[in-house]
Amino acid sequence: MQPEQQQRIMGYFIEEAKDHLNTIEQGLLNLQGTIDDPEMVNEVFRAAHSVKGGAAMLGLSSIQKPPID
Repeated sequence: MQPEQQQRIMGYFIEEAKDHLNTIEQGLLNLQGTIDDPEMVNEVFRAAHSVKGGAAMLGLSSIQKPPID
């Protein structure tokens, strides 16, 4: 893959990840309401899964895997 293509794909990942992280943040800030709403819980999990999947696709292992203590 060309460096320009890699940079463009990374840009797409970053923009999408920002949206997903915003969803996760809102879900956590309103945790009590989120827990009471199964659809919101699923939305937060989908957002986290999307970030993890995108990171795995791009080889960003520090995002993809949790740290080992």
